[in-house]
Amino acid sequence: MPPTAPMRHEEEMNDRAAQIFIDTYERERSTLPGADTWLARQREAARASFAEAGLPHRRLEEWKYTDLRQALEKAGVAASPVHGGAVVLPDTAVASAFASIDRHVLVFVNGRHRADMSRAVRLPKGVVLHPLVEVLPEQWAKDLVERRLDAARQSEDIVDLNTALMQDGVALRIRKGVRLDKPLHLVFLSADDGASHTRNLIRLDEGAEATIFESHVGTATAFADIVTDISLGAAAGLSHVKLQDEAPGAIHMATLRAHLSERSRLSNFTFTLGCGVSRTQNFIRFEGEGAQAHVNGAYALKSRQHADQFCVIDHAVPGCTSQTLFKGVLDGASEGVFQGKVIVRPGAQKTDGRQMTHALLLSRDAAMNAKPELEIYADDVQCAHGSTVGELSRDAIFYLRSRGIPEARARQLLVSAFLDEALDLVPHEAAREALKDLAVGWFAGGEGGR
Repeated sequence: MPPTAPMRHEEEMNDRAAQIFIDTYERERSTLPGADTWLARQREAARASFAEAGLPHRRLEEWKYTDLRQALEKAGVAASPVHGGAVVLPDTAVASAFASIDRHVLVFVNGRHRADMSRAVRLPKGVVLHPLVEVLPEQWAKDLVERRLDAARQSEDIVDLNTALMQDGVALRIRKGVRLDKPLHLVFLSADDGASHTRNLIRLDEGAEATIFESHVGTATAFADIVTDISLGAAAGLSHVKLQDEAPGAIHMATLRAHLSERSRLSNFTFTLGCGVSRTQNFIRFEGEGAQAHVNGAYALKSRQHADQFCVIDHAVPGCTSQTLFKGVLDGASEGVFQGKVIVRPGAQKTDGRQMTHALLLSRDAAMNAKPELEIYADDVQCAHGSTVGELSRDAIFYLRSRGIPEARARQLLVSAFLDEALDLVPHEAAREALKDLAVGWFAGGEGGR
């Protein structure tokens, strides 16, 4: 059957948007990091794969609620941002949320490391921390970049764009039994219009431990394309807290891919406040028994913001535990999305996998799409999933107002109490309190406080 006129228009638009990135690759391939290493072949294969698949669109099941192609076309994002020059971090509560915490700091501006703005000194022996370009010749970096997860192939296809064009990022390796002495804070600033492609590689060897913060802020109509590859050795533990508050016209595309060995522990939390269109993808694969993964998050949206949370937990071996909870509040004409899947492979007995999402609509124009899924091929498991969408209780507001509390304050108390269940799962006490303060500030400064 020939395509209809709207379908032809979409395909042509996809071709135009994707071609911009393909042309960028052809123009810059010789100057991209790793041009004289194994990465050159990997980039070329990724470019070919991306050219075939194109940018994601709503006709793909895993992208049915978010049309990245259309968002890029509408925003008119250029292929590359302007580089260089003096920049400063925005003077906002989000940009300084972790400022009171003793931490190492690495700053990336438009996807490139800025040593003059970073602060990471006196690292413990056994901690290797470098910009990405310095570790590309090493085998462990090659192993992480080349690994793929086929549990959600449509959603991982977009990683090919990052592989073809990645410019910089952080490479962290912690040797056996070593603990990072204080959190590592990765700050990503979009200071110019255009696209940046960042790749982060994190490897914790057996028994290693670390805490990582991420802050994504910006003032530009940019496209931030970030992929983070994580490998946890036996009994290793990683706590990861991400905060995203980019400019209203920006597009944020982030993918985290984690491989967990036996008895390893991953605790991940994402808090989304900003951006025009954002999609956060988490792919977790258990490769050793007794591992645990906690993948949680919260979001607070207003105006016409769109935030998509996509999460796939792949239980490929027995005896592992995963828990996922996402809670969000939506005001104005904002739209939230949660798509989650727990896969239990044949033979993965004694699996405990749970997934839940709750959304609170503060406006009649706000919308929420939720699609949690279970895909189970083993019989001795404990798995559950669920979703709720609702509005503030009029009875609860009336009760608080009858006790002398103004309506705006009553709404704020109820919203904070709703989000606290998720924010209580932030795996760092000081960061947890900082994010709770941001949630209160979001309500006080926007539509939610009307």
